[in-house]
Amino acid sequence: MNNQIKQLKEQLCWASQEIYQRNLVNVGEGNISVRVNGKKEMVITPSRNDYRKPIPEDMVHLTLSGKIIEGNKKPSSESSLHRVFYNARSNVNCIIHTHSPYTSSLSIQHKGIPVIFEEMLIFLGGSVPCAKYAMSGTAKLGKNALETMGNQNAVILANHGSLVVGKTMEYCVNITQLIEKMAKIYVLANYSSDIKKIPEEKQVDFRLRFVDEFSTV
Repeated sequence: MNNQIKQLKEQLCWASQEIYQRNLVNVGEGNISVRVNGKKEMVITPSRNDYRKPIPEDMVHLTLSGKIIEGNKKPSSESSLHRVFYNARSNVNCIIHTHSPYTSSLSIQHKGIPVIFEEMLIFLGGSVPCAKYAMSGTAKLGKNALETMGNQNAVILANHGSLVVGKTMEYCVNITQLIEKMAKIYVLANYSSDIKKIPEEKQVDFRLRFVDEFSTV
């Protein structure tokens, strides 16, 4: 194992513990990956990942065509979902998929999150749309997610959860938490019929900040 791969596996271990401690995943659900710089390869969490005590040796190194290079365990069953984004968007370096409760509650209604806070514009590029349903573990899941995400960095997967892409792992961890926060606010607000979105004309400057700092397109 070369030094770069070792560091990437350690990065996945850090992110695994972070999203578990932030109550964004249960043991064995969701997945995280990172691109291998300069190569058509990635490192991804294993199937049934134990987020409480992940070890680098369990992380799986594979090509963007799906061939395993190194790993003690099977790669996540959603590796094809991650490969779709790495192959399509060269600025995506990290991906996190979770089944967090409030985001998942929107996913079973096939609902996205409209622009209700300015931070959504700055860090996400806008709303969080919901992609059409596709079965877990299929390339179609990734294709639907990519198409629906558009020029932004996050999407809700119908009957499944959320997907976040970004340039850095710290960004993806924080944005996954931000989406769950926005989803919780939106779900609770839906007990009322009086939800006010941020007016379109007020969104432009915030969107430009996203393009300058966080966009992966």
